[in-house]
Amino acid sequence: MWYFTDRDVRALNAGESFYFYNETRTSLIIPTYREARNYTLGTKEVLIYKANHGQLYSDVLITLFTDGSYEFKYWYDEERIYKQEYESALRRSKDFPHAMAKALVFYHLAEVNFKKKYESIIMTFEIKEGEPCVDYYLVNEKGQHKPVYDSSKVAKYEETITRNTSNVKTWLKEHYERTNHGILKDVWKPWNKIVVSVPSSGYLNELEDIHYYLDEVELEKDFFLKGY
Repeated sequence: MWYFTDRDVRALNAGESFYFYNETRTSLIIPTYREARNYTLGTKEVLIYKANHGQLYSDVLITLFTDGSYEFKYWYDEERIYKQEYESALRRSKDFPHAMAKALVFYHLAEVNFKKKYESIIMTFEIKEGEPCVDYYLVNEKGQHKPVYDSSKVAKYEETITRNTSNVKTWLKEHYERTNHGILKDVWKPWNKIVVSVPSSGYLNELEDIHYYLDEVELEKDFFLKGY
């Protein structure tokens, strides 16, 4: 039985996985949910206890023998952890504009009962002096630029709009830090502004709808299109 987790098993919402193999590791054994959950919780408790006493591990291999004996092997797999963190950061960064577009169209606007017809919504995400800034406006069927939120309903839904905007700013700051200074900084071009044109469907075309900028100069798309 192989259990592995994230960089620190004690972290809130730390990811975890548990695999059961036969002795040759050629086939996966599927236990019942209750059995798997008991093993997972028990192993995690052991790792947390060890971490709290100065022994931080990310992986445990438990070998059960036919005579009833067992063996535990603990180690910290930095290479696996970094690879998982990198792949997760890359997925989240590529998905950021898509997630923001779908959240706005399917949740934010719906929540304030927005019904206007539009050709597209322009979302601008920008980092100014280290702080996230968010702006939305719609382009109607006549090509006119209008506020996204109906002025007659802004007061009624002010709390909802403020909460949504605050969440987007948090996600934007995380996206910026991850790609400009964090784990993706060596493969992601520096940027400080994203402009996204959201069609009424809410689904983006990477080539046409997503535009990254650095100091108002649009960047080539090759650096974030890889892997789509």
